[in-house]
Amino acid sequence: MPENALVIIGSGGHACVLAEAAALGGWQIAGHVAPQAADDPLIGPWLGDDGSLPGLLAQGMSCALGLGFVSAQTATRRASLLETLDPACLAVVLHPGASVAPSAELAPGCFAAAHATIGTRATLGEGVIVNTGAVVEHHNTVGANTHVATGARLTGGVTVGRDVLIGAGSVVRQGLHIGDGAIIGAGCVVLNDVPAGATCLGNPGKVL
Repeated sequence: MPENALVIIGSGGHACVLAEAAALGGWQIAGHVAPQAADDPLIGPWLGDDGSLPGLLAQGMSCALGLGFVSAQTATRRASLLETLDPACLAVVLHPGASVAPSAELAPGCFAAAHATIGTRATLGEGVIVNTGAVVEHHNTVGANTHVATGARLTGGVTVGRDVLIGAGSVVRQGLHIGDGAIIGAGCVVLNDVPAGATCLGNPGKVL
């Protein structure tokens, strides 16, 4: 088994995006695990459901979370996998077109898509997604299992909790705090702290 063999967890659109980025970055896609078999050459052959993971990882493979935040069920599955998987098995996948500062710190399971930017001394927890064209600027701290969606921008010194969705095209002003489990809507301009579990929408952003 090659040292760079990678198992994709998931079979949807995000799994395809991640798998293609991983292949461009030099990973060998061994296949994917999902509740049901899926047919897509980008994610490789179906290797079984989540119960197959321990045996695959015991063979020396790494894995990557190809699960987006399309539903509460998917987000919960991501969180559960991050709690149970050995971090040493979680690959950091960087699209060759992503820009990652040398001083940035990325925990296991992070993914930076094409044209994503991760700035100086930014710190990302396990399983963070920085999607296509998103910007995590300098000195940001982003908690585990958070998704910074396409085109979203976290300006300098922002602290984001875990299990947060930063919606597509949104902007978070510098120095703010976004609590655990919060949702920032698409296109939202966040000018004040957002409490844990809250939803913030609009321009300027208002907490519901």
